[in-house]
Order: sequence, then structure tokens, then C-alpha cells
Amino acid sequence: MADRTHNEIENSGNGRHSDRLDSPKRHFVNYDIINCQERVWDNFEDFTKTFRKDIDQKLSELESPEYLFIKFLYSCEASKFLINGEWFPRAIHNFSNDTGIPLENITFTSGNLKFKESYDRWHSLYVPNDKKFNCEYYNFGIWLYSKGHVHHDKLVYSSDPIDIKRSFRFNCLNANMLKHRQVFMLKLFESGILTQTFLNNNITSFHYWHDVDNMFPLPEKLLEMLPIQYDLKGDWQQVFDQIFHIETDMNGTDFNKTGDYRYIYDRSYITITTESGECHGNLDVCNDEKLDNYFRPFHRETFLTEKSTRPMLNLHPQIIYSGAGTLEYYKEKGFKTFSNYWNEDYDNEENGERKLQMIIDLINELNNKHIDEIHEMYWDMMPILKHNQKHLINMDLKYQ
Repeated sequence: MADRTHNEIENSGNGRHSDRLDSPKRHFVNYDIINCQERVWDNFEDFTKTFRKDIDQKLSELESPEYLFIKFLYSCEASKFLINGEWFPRAIHNFSNDTGIPLENITFTSGNLKFKESYDRWHSLYVPNDKKFNCEYYNFGIWLYSKGHVHHDKLVYSSDPIDIKRSFRFNCLNANMLKHRQVFMLKLFESGILTQTFLNNNITSFHYWHDVDNMFPLPEKLLEMLPIQYDLKGDWQQVFDQIFHIETDMNGTDFNKTGDYRYIYDRSYITITTESGECHGNLDVCNDEKLDNYFRPFHRETFLTEKSTRPMLNLHPQIIYSGAGTLEYYKEKGFKTFSNYWNEDYDNEENGERKLQMIIDLINELNNKHIDEIHEMYWDMMPILKHNQKHLINMDLKYQ
């Protein structure tokens, strides 16, 4: 079961629904469902029932369910999970109907940038006559490096890189071989880019082990190259254990995310980021035709992590393989991108196959440039890179 510890806030009527100034104190309760024991995507724990005793106790203390405000937080990857065979918003709607707590008093905070878009689509298809609960977005990557974070004064990065010619054009590290990363790897190979020369000239890893997660048929020549390893070594399970082992120093700094990565960034010019969330349209993730057909009309997933903000921290331009609108989102939040240096139209493409081909073409274009040209371009970008770094580390902790 999920952890029943939660935060409570009492408020006497300021803010939303402030017309009820003579009402009993309103109650605000936050529940973090990351601690659910059952978090298998196709059989997720019904968190509305997990906390039901706590909620019923609160309701018994209030004059009306209208005075209870609930926030559910789930900051992990993915919002594609089922409760009793349906997408989880159905459980929240059922919970509202059962308890009398208005949907507009309920907030779900997701790590999926496209959660509200997905919820609005689902709502129009399945419960168009219901009201809606509130949707919030939580950007883990921004939170991790932002001002006020517990690790902020311990961050290690290059604020003034040395103007020397670097050894590598790109870094592109793929530790946890999710499906879209496997598709990306296969496309690199089929396009003639993933060669030994490419591996010699770039910091690259694809920790694909032959007998694990063999989701796509791979050519024998590609299988002979795998796993391609850089800083993590061992078989698939050993690498996987390293990925998810959180190492901390005596001050509690999480070096799994905030450690010293200058040995990668200071030796290369450009980061190719394969983000954590699915790239919708490129593949179906359920391995079940019925469920894929269920999710396809409404669900979109874009989960942004340190994979796209750590390059900003370390003065790197990047090509981001993620959901459509990722670059647009970062620009809306005050960051600058690199459309003056290469074509970023791939960010607007929702068709996964076309999007991936656009990214592959861009990688090929940059890979064919002379290293001196890459060096000159990188230093011409420095005002943008400095801006992004400063903007990131000066953001408020709760920036969303």
C-alpha cells in the first residue's frame, strides 16, 4: 500500500472559494503516490482507496465535502497506467462521485508535460458531462538544479570552459534501454551512422544486452557491436543496477543525478538527448493491441528529466529526442535553443517516424562537419549557453 504520511494545511478561506468566509476551516491534504507498492502500469494501486480512511476521517470533521481539497502527486516517469482496467483518471472521477468531494477540489500533479492534454482528450471521449479535476506539471529536471534545492550549493559544473579543441563532437549516453532508445539505436545503424568511426569520434553508449528486452529484430552486425559502453561496464543487469543505485556523499548529495559529469561535457561539443518519456507515434508501449488502441486516441507522454537540463547546466547545446513541443516548452520557460545553428523543426513533428528521421538527418549533417567548424560554432553559441546555465540555476525550487 502507499505511504499514508501526508501534509496537511488549514486555511480559513483565502483564495479559491473565498466566498465561504463564514465556513469552517478548509482542509488541504497532499498525498504522494510514488510510494505505492503496486505500481505495475497495467495494474496500478487504486490510490483513492489507499488513503480512504484518512479522507473519511477528514470528511467527518468537516461541515461539507466541499471544504476538503486534495492533491495527488506522482512525479515519476509515465502517466499511462491502469486502475481496474481503465486509465486512472476514471478512479479519481469515481472517487469524487462517491465522496462528494468536487472534482475541482482535486489536483493531480504529474511529471508528464502532456498530462493535461491527455486528460482533456480522455475527458471528451469518456466523461464529457463531468467537471474536471485540476492538472499540474512537475519538471524533475528543472527542480533538480534549481535555486533552493538541497544540492544546489554542491553542484559541480563548468562555468568557464577552457577554449581548447575537444576530442568528441557528440555525447549520447543510453543506459536504460527503453523502447524508443532501441528504435533510435536501430535507426542510427540503418542510416550508416552507427559505425566504429562514429564510436571513435563520439562519446556513445547503448547498453543493450542480447538476451534482454529483445523488442525489435536487430541485424546480426549490430548485435555483434553490442553492448556499446562508455562509463558503465558489465552485463545488462550490472549496468542496470548501477543506473538505479543512488550514491550519496556525507552531505547527502545524490551523485546519481548531481555529480561531476565534466569528464563528458568538457570533452564533447553537443549532447544528443534521448529523454525518458515515450515519443508518441513511434511505437506502442503496451504490447497489447487492444490497450494500444485504447490509449492511442488520447494519451501523450513527455517526461523531462536531468537528461535535458544537465546539458544546460554544463554549457551544452543539444538535440532532444522526446515528445513534440519539448523545445517549445523550454523556450516558454525562458531558455534559448539553437535554431540559428541547425533546423529544429523536428520538435514540432508528432509523427514518430518522421520525427526520428529528421533527427537522424540532423545528426548526420553535424557529424559530417569538420571538427574545426564544430568548435567555432560551439564558441559562437556561448552567450546562449551561458544564458541557459544562469537561468536554470537561478530558477525557483517550485518552478513548474
